[in-house]
Formats: sequence, structure tokens, C-alpha cells
Amino acid sequence: MAVTPVCRMVRHVGPESELTMTARCMDGGCTWESAPTPQPGTGAVGCAAHTAATGHATFAVRLEYIALVTT
Repeated sequence: MAVTPVCRMVRHVGPESELTMTARCMDGGCTWESAPTPQPGTGAVGCAAHTAATGHATFAVRLEYIALVTT
């Protein structure tokens, strides 16, 4: 019988952590970027509004936060 190691990682967002979401349009030469926001829903609305106005539908989205990780 073979033994296979298993590694599991779980992300924990700390209570003092601040989430920040930013997005930028990936359509050709478009320079649209969202303002940094602590609410991903607000950022998604900004992307949807940009899509409605321009037809651009591809975005690079970045979520940043402090993670406290335990094994």
C-alpha cells in the first residue's frame, strides 16, 4: 500500500483585514479601470456599467486582502 501526502490550504480573512477590489477592462486599447473599493459588489456594478456603455465584456479583476492561514 502506497502512502500519499495530502496538503490542504484554507484561506482565512482576518477580522482586521481590509478587502480591496479593483478591475480593468481588457478590451483592446481601452483604459477603463474601476476605483478601488472594499465592496466586490460595487466593483461588479462598475464592470456591468462599463459593459453596458461600451460592449466590452472582459475584465481583469483583483481582490486583495490580508490572510491569516493555519495548517
